[in-house]
Parts: sequence; structure tokens; C-alpha cells
Amino acid sequence: MSSFFTVPASQRKRKREDRAAAPTSKKRGVGAKSDGAGGQRTREREESISGSDLDEDDEIASGGSGEETGSDSDEGETAADRRLKLAERYLENVRDEVDDYGFDAADIDRDLIAERLKEDVDEFKGRTFRQIASKLSFRTSSSSFFRSDTQTTTSIAIHAPYAYTVSKDRTLIKWELATPSAQVPAEANVSIESSKRPPRPQRKNPRRVRYARGVRKIPETGEEHGHTGSILSVAVSPSGRFVATGGADKKLIIWNAENLTPVKTFTQHRDSVCGLSFARHISTMSSGEQLFSGSSDRTIKTWSISGAGHAYVETLFGHQDNVASVAAMTIDQCVSVGARDRTARVWKVVDETQLVFRGGASRNAQYHENNLDCVAPLPPNHFVTGSDSGSISLWSIHKKKPLYTIPLAHGLDPIPPLDELSPELDEETAAHNARHMRRTPRWITALTTLPGTDIVLSGSWDGWIRAWRISEDKKTIISLGPVGTGLSGQSTPDTPSQQLNQSLALDATPESEQIAVDSNSQSQKQEPGPLVKGVVNDIAVFERRPDSNSASQPKSKSASKSQSNSQPEPRGLCIVAAVGKEHRLGRWQCYANNYFEGNTAGGRNGAIVFEVPFTSLDVETDV
Repeated sequence: MSSFFTVPASQRKRKREDRAAAPTSKKRGVGAKSDGAGGQRTREREESISGSDLDEDDEIASGGSGEETGSDSDEGETAADRRLKLAERYLENVRDEVDDYGFDAADIDRDLIAERLKEDVDEFKGRTFRQIASKLSFRTSSSSFFRSDTQTTTSIAIHAPYAYTVSKDRTLIKWELATPSAQVPAEANVSIESSKRPPRPQRKNPRRVRYARGVRKIPETGEEHGHTGSILSVAVSPSGRFVATGGADKKLIIWNAENLTPVKTFTQHRDSVCGLSFARHISTMSSGEQLFSGSSDRTIKTWSISGAGHAYVETLFGHQDNVASVAAMTIDQCVSVGARDRTARVWKVVDETQLVFRGGASRNAQYHENNLDCVAPLPPNHFVTGSDSGSISLWSIHKKKPLYTIPLAHGLDPIPPLDELSPELDEETAAHNARHMRRTPRWITALTTLPGTDIVLSGSWDGWIRAWRISEDKKTIISLGPVGTGLSGQSTPDTPSQQLNQSLALDATPESEQIAVDSNSQSQKQEPGPLVKGVVNDIAVFERRPDSNSASQPKSKSASKSQSNSQPEPRGLCIVAAVGKEHRLGRWQCYANNYFEGNTAGGRNGAIVFEVPFTSLDVETDV
């Protein structure tokens, strides 16, 4: 029988079990002395057990040489090395299974919950910045004008697939935007041609769904809600359930977006409500959606809008003049401009602080800023402003001066004819009296951005909506040209830089030659005619995606049937602009004062839609 020291290391555990059984044998010996018969049976049983142990030990000793050689070969291997080998074998098996079933590792990574949560958080905090402006074809965009029997359209808001417009005759209209036609594959064309029924033409113009005008009485409560003055601003909540309107009658009214029924009327403002903006996301700290309102009483108020109830939250003081425009940056943050106080302010509601940015400080500018009329956010740290000098400025919350400014973004107005400037019948005397006249800039009447992207859109009364691109480092603004200039029979107008050089050259010429040159140039440029015939009072934009139609909004039967039978909605931008014969805040600037001739004379009240496609359908978004 082999001893303990001669047994291999792998078999020493069995000897520990033998030693543990030793006390039991001692007890058996004591029992044998006390009982003879029982002791004899115990000894026989003990001998049989010891014999089996000997047989097993001999077998192990005879077969232990192979195991001993294997243990010698893996003598330097540790437990960590063995676990590493097992992990490598498992990964090889997983790769073999993935290759057999054809799965892609990149697709698996995109579906990870952690990655999707990170994207949602970045979008919620405004950290995403996608460079998509260079992939859009603004010049080949299609346009469609729509209107109702209303006065000047003052503002517009979008929650796909619906748009909401307001006008000076106290009218709120809900429109259903048409889905642009997708590219049909060749197989579909063959099936259409072979079918007997001709294809149904697709609707291009938006369809009016509902409208509300003036004061309305609620049958359930008997209360009267509605505007008694011009409606100047409109905003729709991110959920699409509520629409807010503000007017010259100092009222802020909350409407049910589905049927345009007034729900609540607030009268806390002491002057006209000029600007409204909802925060893009619903705050997790409260049950409602956050609304910012700017008024001519020089204050900004915050509101909580929810299905359980609508409530006033607080008032922000600081502006020294009318708050012409307000825009939400993120939750509990907004940016506003104060018209003639020439300041833009970023408000941090939770911290109870504000950052003041003063404009109009450039001494070398040809035209100085008197008003800051428009503002658009570029969250989380940038925003864009438009002034009455026609300039567009890019700001950062970390710097008090603008990072970049584009002067005369929409060009200059032509000089009026001599018979409009002077009552003198003699042309030489009239020209002498008007020798100091010079062209005035077209100020920025509308400004908007597409949050999370590098796209900026601006409007004035020159007949075009112009597109701009923010550079990757967010320090400059690059011109992309007007929207919709690539249509047949229309030419591209001069760029702002060319218009500036032309204006400088005209200022250097004598007054008689200047008027002649200006009339000739206007007759040559305005021959095709601009697309937007009126003052652009507001611009709204959203990105078309296959899921851009909100599920929270009820859909009509015709719309759901057409969407189910048609191809997936193509990606692109949908730009909707509110157009009117007058400026939204007054009548001092009318479209008839531009002295356009031919098909450009006279403005129109309504709105215009631009569908901007991507240069290719398989465009990937860059983050």
C-alpha cells in the first residue's frame, strides 16, 4: 500500500478522507470487545471496505502516470490563466454563432440600452450638434402657398403634422400639412402603369382642419374665452395637446389643440403679449409643460401647462423696453431680446440669475443697431439675434460680444421715386432735395433655428427666406442662399455681400445717376419675381422623418389610409413661414412701400410651405 508521501498531489485529497474515517474504526474496535458476534460482523465488513480501498489505490497508482505528466505540463498555469482560456474559447464560440446567423456587431451595439439612454440625455440637454446643412438642397425645394380669408398672419407654430396660424383679425386656424411625394421605385411604376385605375393625385396644399375666431362661450361653464384684439404670437406644447396664443388685448389663452376649444385665459400681463415659447422637453421636476411669455410690459412670465391644471409660476424682471421675442433654451432657461434697450438676456430660472448681452456697440458698422427684434436658440450655450440694421449675430453665453455678425443679411430697400420723396415739379430741384437720401436696410423680421443642428433661417420683406449654416466650431455663420431659388423661371438674387458693395457704389454716384441706375437694376432683378410676396412675420421648421407624425395627435381617416398605402415619408426639412402685407407689431412697414413693379407689387396674407429635400435619400446623421 502506498504511503501518504508517495501519492501524487492530485490524489492526496482521498487520503484526507481516510484519516477522517479513523475515529470510526476506533469506535468499531470498542464495540467488538463488548459484543463478540457483532464485532465479528464488523471486522468482516471492515476488511471488505479496506480491500476495496486497496484495489482503488492500485488502480489510481497504475493510471496516475498519465495525469502526472499532464500536471507537470500545466505546472506553471495559474487559476487566472485557466479562466482566461475559458473566456477566449467562449468568445470564439460566440463569433462562430454570429457568423453562422449573419448578425453584425455594429447593429448589436446600436441596440444597446445604455447607448440609447446616452443619446436621449444628450438630446435632452442640447449637447447634440448635427452637421446637416451641407446635405440639404435648399435651391431645389418645392413651395406651396396657402391662405384663408384673414388679415395679416402674425405667427405660426408646428407640431407635425399640424400647423397653427394666427392673424390680426383674432383668428386661430389649425392646418394639416401635406406629406411630400416620395421617390417611387421602378417596380411600383410598372404596377401603376399596368393597373386600370389611374393614380390618385397627391394633395400638395395644407388642409384647414379647424378654426376659432373672436370670443367663444363654453357651454359647460358659461364662461367666455377668446381674444378681443389682434393675436400676435402662438406656440404649441411639445406633447401637442395644448396651443397658447398671446394678443394685443393683454391676454394669454390656452387652447385644446384637438378641437381648438379655449381652456384657460390668463390676464397677468399688463400689455401686449408679443412672444411665446414652450420648453422642448417636459420637466421631470413638475407635472406640467413649461411656457415662457414675453410682453410689452417689459416682463417675462413662466407658466406650467398640464392636463390637471394650468398655473402661473413667476415673473422675470430686467428689460428696459418691450420684450419683442422670447425663446426657450432648455428646461428653466430662456433667452429674450428687449427691442430698443438693445440687450439680449439669458435667464436661469432656478438660479434666479440673468446674463446680459449688449448689442449695437460696433462703431465701424455702416448701419447701427437701434432695436433687437428677433432671437433664436442654439442650445446649450449659443443663440442668434436679428436687428433693425439687417444684421444677424451669433452669440455665446461665455462672451459678452457677438462671435460673428453678418451685416445687411437681406439687403437694402430701393430709394423711392422722386414724386414720392418731394412735391417739387422740377426734377432737378427734387433731386437736389433728395441728395442726402440713401438706401435703408431691411431689418430681420423673423428668425428661427432647428435645435440640435447647424441650420438658421431668417426672413424679411425682400421676398426670400434665407438659409445660414453654423460652422463646426460654432464661431461663424455661412450663407447658404435663399430657399427655393432653383425653380424653373427664377433667378438667384444677389448675395448680401454683393448688395452691400452695390449700395456703397451707389452712394458714391451722383443722385440723378443713382436713381437711374437703381431703377434699371430693380427692373432687371425683379423680373422673375420673389417667392414670398409679403412681410415674413414668423418662421417654423421641423425635420421630416418616418416617425415625424406625432402619435399623440388624432389622425384623420384619409390621412391614415394614404400613409398606410404610400411609401415611407422621405427625410428632409419642412419650412413654414407666416406672411402678411403688414408687420405683425404695427403698420409702419407695409409691403406696398417697397415700390416693386410687375408681379411683385402688392403683398399677400397667408403662409407658405417649403419642402427641402436631402441631396441623397440615404443620408446619415452626424453627431
